[in-house]
Amino acid sequence: MRTRTLKNAFRKAPTSQLLNKIISLQARLAEAHFDVDAFMKLVVQEMQKLTRATGTVLELMEGSQLVYRAATGTVKKHLGLRLNIENSFSGLCIKSNKVLYSKDTEKDDRVNREACRLVKARSMVVAPLQDKGKPVGVLKIISSRASAFDASHVQILQLMAGLIGAALAHQIFYETTEQLLTEKTVMLHALTQAERKLQYQASHDYLTDLPNRALFQDELITAMHKTQQQNGLLSVIYMDIDHFKSINDTLGHSIGDALLQAFASRLKEWLTGECLAARFGGDEFVLLMGQVKNPQTALQRIEDLLQKIREPYTLVDRELRITSSIGMAFFTGGDITVDAFLNQADQALYAAKHAGRNTVQVYKTELLSEEMV
Repeated sequence: MRTRTLKNAFRKAPTSQLLNKIISLQARLAEAHFDVDAFMKLVVQEMQKLTRATGTVLELMEGSQLVYRAATGTVKKHLGLRLNIENSFSGLCIKSNKVLYSKDTEKDDRVNREACRLVKARSMVVAPLQDKGKPVGVLKIISSRASAFDASHVQILQLMAGLIGAALAHQIFYETTEQLLTEKTVMLHALTQAERKLQYQASHDYLTDLPNRALFQDELITAMHKTQQQNGLLSVIYMDIDHFKSINDTLGHSIGDALLQAFASRLKEWLTGECLAARFGGDEFVLLMGQVKNPQTALQRIEDLLQKIREPYTLVDRELRITSSIGMAFFTGGDITVDAFLNQADQALYAAKHAGRNTVQVYKTELLSEEMV
């Protein structure tokens, strides 16, 4: 009679208190919006409060296994535990799509007793979590005592399972989408960086990090066009290291490479304003001087550079002194190609070498007096 009365009391009892708790929990769950870990943690914490379980766990499906993704109470230390769906009570819950109650796991053949003993689950209620008819995982409340739960606890899990399953799937979808977007952003950034690196490598000399011939010629085209529009003056300078082959042959290529790098550093230190230095190959370097005031000022700057180049170089454990031969050409406009302009500076360099090296020669133009040429 007492048993019947209790059951009838449960069936007829007002559910307002329970519903208020569930509504309150729904509001709390909304606070964990778009944070899967926070959402799952809140679920197990609040469900333990509602059911007075000794432990609550939320298990998610990963292939053929269920993984403890959030846990409280006595099962908290088992976070990350994996169970095979085929031989577990949780797996049976998913397959049957029903809330299952094991009053005493020591007497229930449906359960994995070894796993139950591990997490101290003498009794437990398991509810399937689904989204749009597809299983997501299970929500499980456990107790270290047999017959610790009653019909009210089953009802709570029944009322909450649908909400939690759909919300959890939404959370996971959002997290996955965000993760994919983040990964895509990272990937695009990496691709952009790689593209920039390739573009840089394609336009710069690998040894000296100076612009290469292709980039220099592009810049020279722009500078010549600007000079022609503004009726200005620019200069191109061809230069190389005197007797570089001999240095390479006698001291070795490692010293030769170190010298080229040090030489390039001297050029970078010298650069100012609208100047550009490039390596065309070997020991051949080319300079561009834009917005030149007059040929005499440009020539003085190059004489200063020549003096800077003559200063000693400390390479590894030795000191080297070198000189350079330099050829200059000027452009004020007119019908001349980039290659022809560069060739003028190259001819002036040849003249400097013919004159005994360690000097500057200027390609003869109408701008220059006979004394300067």
